[in-house]
Amino acid sequence: MAATLSMNARAPRSEADAPRGDAIDRFIVLDVVGSGTTGVVYAAYDPQLDRKVALKLLHADARQAASQRERLLREAQAMARIDHPNVIKVHEVGTQGDDV
Repeated sequence: MAATLSMNARAPRSEADAPRGDAIDRFIVLDVVGSGTTGVVYAAYDPQLDRKVALKLLHADARQAASQRERLLREAQAMARIDHPNVIKVHEVGTQGDDV
């Protein structure tokens, strides 16, 4: 599974609000993997590259904090340097839309 981390896509506050079947950018949400204080991780499908991915989306209040966006970027950069079979590879990090 690949990983895509998004700093600005809208993440719901609870797993019950998960947009299963909805599109986030080019990705189709399949299920919720987990959630925490800063965001939600989804299992999703990338039809362009025909692969399953994980999407980590920040909650609205976390997206507003520059420190949280910087933390997510540092996390993505650290994960991108790791090459281990038990660690998901990060292929992309960025924003979606104008939600800042």
